[in-house]
Amino acid sequence: MTDSRHYRAFISYSHSDEQWARWLQRALEKYKLPKTFRQSHPELPDRLYPIFRDRDELASGGELSESIRRAMEDSEALIVICSPAARASLWVNEEIKRFKASGRGDRIFCLLVSGSPDANSPECAFPAAILQDEHGYVVHEPLAADATPMGDGKRNAMLKIAAGLLNVGVDDLKQRDAQRQARFWSFVALGTTFIAAMTIGLAIYAFNAKKESEMRRQQAEGLIGFMLGDLRKKLEPIGKLDILDAVGDQAMKYFSALGDHGTPKEMLSRAVALKQIGDVRFKQGKLEPALKAFEQALNQSRNLHKAEPGNNEYLFELGQAEFWAGYVAWERGDLSKADDYFQNYMKYSRELQRRDPENSDYTLELAYAFSNLGSLARARGSSKTALDYFEKSNAITLSLIAANPEDTDLIIEAAEGWSWIGSTKRDLGELKGSDQAFSEIEALLNPLIIKSENTRPRFTLAANLLHQSRVKMAMGDIMEANALCLKSIEQLSTLTANDPQNSEWRDTYSNAQLFLLSIIPDNDWNVDHQTVLSRLVEEAGEMHRKEPSSTQYLTSYARMRMEKARRDLSNGNTIPAYESIKSAHAMLDDLFKTADFSPLLLIELANSAELLGKVLNAGGDSKAAEQVWLKAAALIDKQSTRIFDYIPIRYKLAVNLSQTAKARELEAILLKAGYRDQQMPIAINTPGNDR
Repeated sequence: MTDSRHYRAFISYSHSDEQWARWLQRALEKYKLPKTFRQSHPELPDRLYPIFRDRDELASGGELSESIRRAMEDSEALIVICSPAARASLWVNEEIKRFKASGRGDRIFCLLVSGSPDANSPECAFPAAILQDEHGYVVHEPLAADATPMGDGKRNAMLKIAAGLLNVGVDDLKQRDAQRQARFWSFVALGTTFIAAMTIGLAIYAFNAKKESEMRRQQAEGLIGFMLGDLRKKLEPIGKLDILDAVGDQAMKYFSALGDHGTPKEMLSRAVALKQIGDVRFKQGKLEPALKAFEQALNQSRNLHKAEPGNNEYLFELGQAEFWAGYVAWERGDLSKADDYFQNYMKYSRELQRRDPENSDYTLELAYAFSNLGSLARARGSSKTALDYFEKSNAITLSLIAANPEDTDLIIEAAEGWSWIGSTKRDLGELKGSDQAFSEIEALLNPLIIKSENTRPRFTLAANLLHQSRVKMAMGDIMEANALCLKSIEQLSTLTANDPQNSEWRDTYSNAQLFLLSIIPDNDWNVDHQTVLSRLVEEAGEMHRKEPSSTQYLTSYARMRMEKARRDLSNGNTIPAYESIKSAHAMLDDLFKTADFSPLLLIELANSAELLGKVLNAGGDSKAAEQVWLKAAALIDKQSTRIFDYIPIRYKLAVNLSQTAKARELEAILLKAGYRDQQMPIAINTPGNDR
């Protein structure tokens, strides 16, 4: 910056907005540019100091107009606090006009604090002078940093103003600032973790020695609550939950030592803490430690509820514990056990909603309960029942949004509801309806991602862009499938870079990369693609070995090995292809025999069988290939409940087995549903067959 004026900016505001002006002045003057940003922009100042705020500066200024004129002339930029009060202020309007008259209209920045950005609204926040350019032409909606909760929020709005004052890109500045915030909270967390671990250890020692100190116990539980509550809220959005591992381990030992000792209030806080520990472990892919924490939380919540069944708070926590224990069972493929937990969760959610129908939190729990049962129904192949559950769940969520349109959590829940609807409509063969449902998600979440650094909407969007890309592929739109997958990968790359310990993000990221590789034609396949695939196989294998009870990690690993086998086969390398597909098929076959039945798992198994047969056939063992295909076809044919994705794989098997009549029957179903996957080596993709 080469401007030699004394002030970085002049803040113009209405007396009604003095609190906002004072906040902005202090926020800008205290803001220090991130060190890494300064290194890449050495010409920039270290701080945005000083900022002129006229009511402070003019207290001893003599002539008011002359003091303001001098201050404005000596300021590099003008910041206008925009609100309906500012629009009504003749003084603010005059300050804008004077600053524009100096020829620096491009150095005026707006901070929207209340009202509407719409120039035609009776609540318009922009003063009249802002709504005209230097030539007098109307500017209907000037660009502004929106400090309201549904806008950029205070922090991001301040960063937008700072970026404007510095003439730098706001996204770059926000990213560097977020990295600095992450480092700061990581440092705080590490220090607090050490203190918490020591305090909890001393509390365990005091209790075991039967000389328990009340003060020591209160310190330990207070620190546990802080670490897993307030501090976790700071760490989770920046992907640093692994810092809490030591506290989680110590807290589990502490709670185990205490047993049932404590007041009901203390027991409740411990149940909440145990649930939070389990959630952290679950997100790290540590299912057994997660389950132990959830089961302890469940036992404590049951005891509290049994002692006082009319207490809504106890019933609420009992429902939460039932859900999380069920979620672990779900992840392990034990659908029957998950069903038991989820049915209890539904029972408690209904009871809470009956007791207090005006409580929106209880109403939302009912939406969650419907969604859980929908997930189970879908996993078991009951697609119509699942869709009914998901639509009931989403109807509740959307009704809550209508009453609370600025609630970020509700918007994310609605997005996840549309995701389930989209997946289930695909199960029913409604490809266009599935695509439309997934399209709703991006419209809901993009504004949240722009306004916030929160990772939840970013991951939800990334996961569903991947789902939608698969639907687009099935519909024959390979270019759009590729574009959506790339957008998914971009989001997931950012997330996993910040928190490589988050196993859910890593697994989704790996599957997105795999899908992108899978749609590359054989004649475009190169060494770089092969290198990426080899890395994915290795990483998926590592995740599976660390948590072998996870059906998701096993399935992902099998998919990676299947793709490796497919590429080896296309290059004529039948021996390594056979080793890869044999291993993948064996893993899926063992899982299919031991886990509760899932049609999605059957599809994975059938796909592996289809490829295994091709490899066997290429190696000269046509009889063995035929037996593998016949077995897979028989498994699909005997299912009483059916989903749409049975049809493409069954079609492939029919073609391989020369079952002409069956192939024609299935081809007609696929054509009617709009199925046009360009990778299917079938008559659908031949000219003149689009009937």
